[in-house]
Amino acid sequence: MATGQLSTTGKNNLLARTRPRDIEATKAQSQSKQVPIQVMVPEDVRRQVAMMSAERSESIRTIVLRALRGIGISIEDSQLIDRRGRQRQPGGRSNGQS
Repeated sequence: MATGQLSTTGKNNLLARTRPRDIEATKAQSQSKQVPIQVMVPEDVRRQVAMMSAERSESIRTIVLRALRGIGISIEDSQLIDRRGRQRQPGGRSNGQS
């Protein structure tokens, strides 16, 4: 392909057809405003949720959202992703450090 030409096949075709405004609209639709919710629970319940979080390598937020979904609250799969900057590593390590 000559320099300066735009490929119109494969993944590049999507980029060529997508305008920045379309990308921003899609982001806005998929990410609803996040607001805090706080609830007091017995200490042993908090401990069990924390243990489940560690065992599944998921955030407590994800565990709670899955539980809310289980009682009928409408929660999209996209809302279950971990929103923290770092991800938990199996074995309790974060960032690959001991």
